Amino acid sequence: MAAPGERKYFLCIFFSVLGIFIGLSVFAVFGLHYKNWNASLWGLCSAIPALITCIVHVRNRRRKYELCPERLKMYMLTGCFVQLTGVCGFVTYMTLAITLKQGLLIYGNGYYLTCVWCFMVWKWGFLLFYFSRVYWREHQCMYTVLPAETTQEVKVPRYGT
Repeated sequence: MAAPGERKYFLCIFFSVLGIFIGLSVFAVFGLHYKNWNASLWGLCSAIPALITCIVHVRNRRRKYELCPERLKMYMLTGCFVQLTGVCGFVTYMTLAITLKQGLLIYGNGYYLTCVWCFMVWKWGFLLFYFSRVYWREHQCMYTVLPAETTQEVKVPRYGT
């Protein structure tokens, strides 16, 4: 039976790979069959941070960040920008759907379905930021050198002299 850390690692990898495949399949199905290119492209955009999150998990497992943990900061910043993109897209498409009084459309420009995939982009951006931050903090705790004690002379009172 696998250790709890092993199960967590395999679940993270499993859901990242699942996010990649679902994003790619949404790109194919909504783009080619339903002609909803907005949802299709946002589905593809959700697969990209899922792929980067999977790479972060695998590289951390193989201890690739021991020499250069600063790369995790770049991934944290990327996750923040992906989250911002997802939120902006969500607000934009929700506003378009409400102002155009659009129902749930699958064929053509269905803005509510596009909102779902903007949310998925936000989710993967958040997970990229979160796991990069967790791994960066682990490396900071493991490899931070404690400051040396100061060499100031401590005056100890002498009794009896």
